[in-house]
Amino acid sequence: MSGPILCAVDFSADSEAALLWACTQAELTGSALTLLHVAHDPAASPGFYRRPGGDWPRPLTEVAEEMQQEFLARVRRDYPSQAALQSLESRIVPGLPPSRVVEVATEIGASLIVVGSRGRTGLPHVLLGSVAERVVQIAAIPVTVVKQAPGPAR
Repeated sequence: MSGPILCAVDFSADSEAALLWACTQAELTGSALTLLHVAHDPAASPGFYRRPGGDWPRPLTEVAEEMQQEFLARVRRDYPSQAALQSLESRIVPGLPPSRVVEVATEIGASLIVVGSRGRTGLPHVLLGSVAERVVQIAAIPVTVVKQAPGPAR
């Protein structure tokens, strides 16, 4: 691979699986790894996120940054042997996730995009759509969609 690997996360268990898979690929190929979270700006309160368990909406990027730092710290603690976790670049951008993932991939010259799959089917999939599916449709580079291995939920 010539460019970095871009791993887009939403802090879910599937995102964790995608990040671990991307770490392994980065180490195998000697590629740099960029971790990306797209802070989706909700129409109900533009520019703000309400943190789970929080009372008041706070600035979108502030909450997203905290959540990404906590996610990355937990994954680093749980998987200390993953060397790529220590050297990755971490980014947060606001916007609509599918298009922003592809834009950032183009901007950094990524050779691969890695995303997690929530595995929605039926009506929830039709109503909500799938970020992973849309990234696959619009990306000009390979996209790997990773599902969390079956087992006990975290």
